[in-house]
Amino acid sequence: MNATVKNMYGIWLAILMVFLFAGQCFAFGIVNQFGKEITIADQTGSGTGWYGAQEDNEVEPGMVTGQAWDLEGFFMNGTTLSMIGGFNFLTGKDTFFSGDIFIDVDGNAKYGPTNNQPGSNGYRNVANSFGYDFVLDMDFATLSYNIYSLTTTSIVRSVYYRANYGSNPWRYISGGTLLGSNSFQYIPGLTNDAVGGLLGGSHNVVTGIDLSFLDLASLDIITHFTMGCGNDNLMGKREAAPVPEPATMLLLGTGLVGLATLRRRLKK
Repeated sequence: MNATVKNMYGIWLAILMVFLFAGQCFAFGIVNQFGKEITIADQTGSGTGWYGAQEDNEVEPGMVTGQAWDLEGFFMNGTTLSMIGGFNFLTGKDTFFSGDIFIDVDGNAKYGPTNNQPGSNGYRNVANSFGYDFVLDMDFATLSYNIYSLTTTSIVRSVYYRANYGSNPWRYISGGTLLGSNSFQYIPGLTNDAVGGLLGGSHNVVTGIDLSFLDLASLDIITHFTMGCGNDNLMGKREAAPVPEPATMLLLGTGLVGLATLRRRLKK
């Protein structure tokens, strides 16, 4: 094996080591201009079609179907959260309006079948028994929100239809501590291509929601949103970056040293 071949072999080996490390640190998922999708199953759908396990082109079992009711996905770009749906977050649909964004940071959020509560149709104020630690109290008229930390005695409002109680909570009412305020942007009527291939033809985006008040480097967060009827329910999970294992760091170091050594050799 001549020197040139040896050098090329070494270069490719070092590059492979670096990419092996990168593959352990970064997960490649669906991305669009609003970041990487963090949507998870809300645990209330089953079967196929509009009542399937997916979130795009899906509503809660037995509910009215169609793009106008579809909550499609949560996306993260750095510390910025966005949500996308065929639902008109700004004006609502058929007298049913947007709720607030609830956030869990300790992994005990209750959603899906574990979230059902007794009662008849109609809005009810209930104690925060859902495990959420924070809420973004959304004001779609002014495109702004207040940030509250929640306790188990904070009061939230349930959705209208008893059949959709698994979509709770809907809105924040009172209790907890005000941490600050911020603004967001609303972008209506984007195409499928503009949102990375989601289905339905027309998509509305709530974006610019700043989550830097949370320790995103070390916390796994769960996000939740629904509309007043609970016809659809949107959940997201953003995991903290994994800490590299010592062996992985050694592999990276070896690869970088190899690249530096080969660079010096090629200069000679």
